Amino acid sequence: MSGELISTNRGKIPQRAIRHIDELPYAVTYEVEENQILLGVDFGGSDYPFIIATPASRRAKCIEVQIAEVTETFAAVTTDASVEIGDGSDQDGFAFTDDIADGTASQIFTSYDGSISPGALGEIIQPGDQVTITAVAGTGTPTGIARVFCTFLYFQ
Repeated sequence: MSGELISTNRGKIPQRAIRHIDELPYAVTYEVEENQILLGVDFGGSDYPFIIATPASRRAKCIEVQIAEVTETFAAVTTDASVEIGDGSDQDGFAFTDDIADGTASQIFTSYDGSISPGALGEIIQPGDQVTITAVAGTGTPTGIARVFCTFLYFQ
């Protein structure tokens, strides 16, 4: 079964293909929130990673990280802010974004254009793994506050 069968039917899933729908890959977007009071993440004050558990039957890959609705300017001096995806023991083991540019503009990083780099553990996350998403502050003032969205592709 392939995604091609569905795309050639203009989005309509034939009855004979429904039993195979669980075999198709799917994407999930998570919003990283620091707490219930602050909308988004304070890169200078985030002291714990956002943790998700991947499905027990699917591998995963981080394909996109969005930085949106910047309410505090990113201003780096020596190092820039970034987002790192790891497994708890290696903070950027699976992937990490390019540097977040100074300013207040929204930004998007994707695996397709190479602005998300694979980590030392490889970019493929194994089924049933604990995944950490960490907002890494740059060295500057202010450090930046923004909403952070991470999209993972789940597949067999």
